Amino acid sequence: MGIGIYLGQLEQLDQFKYMSNNFKIKLITPSGIAYEGEVVEASLPTPDGQISILKNHMPIITLLSPGEIKIKGGIKEQYLSTEGGVAYISKNFLKILADTAESADSLDMAKIELARKRAEQSLLNARSDVEFGSAQALLEKQLAKIRFIKKRHRQKY
Repeated sequence: MGIGIYLGQLEQLDQFKYMSNNFKIKLITPSGIAYEGEVVEASLPTPDGQISILKNHMPIITLLSPGEIKIKGGIKEQYLSTEGGVAYISKNFLKILADTAESADSLDMAKIELARKRAEQSLLNARSDVEFGSAQALLEKQLAKIRFIKKRHRQKY
């Protein structure tokens, strides 16, 4: 009986540890709030690479690159694909304004492959620096989605 009580107390302490390490996050897309709550960690794709945000992170404003947003709330993790955006953290509050935030299950690989092929064709047919830059950005977004789907589904396409 003493061990059972002790284990129960350990579980309560573990839950308290997660609570004390949490910070607030709000992920907003053009279609609305994609995620809001308290988390232990958030990992974001930036132009300089992936960064992880924990409680008491120094204040920053950063651009988001196309890639994967990872949100960890205790033992639960959520993964979302984004095409880019902006993130701001201050006083244990992370606000993300993302172009998109989609789960792997909501993405259609066939449509993404078609968009990738169109972007590659646009890249080849670009007649100005602006057209080339737009096509390159679109291609980067599609390639990031393909990497995300493959990583999350662990399948070979």
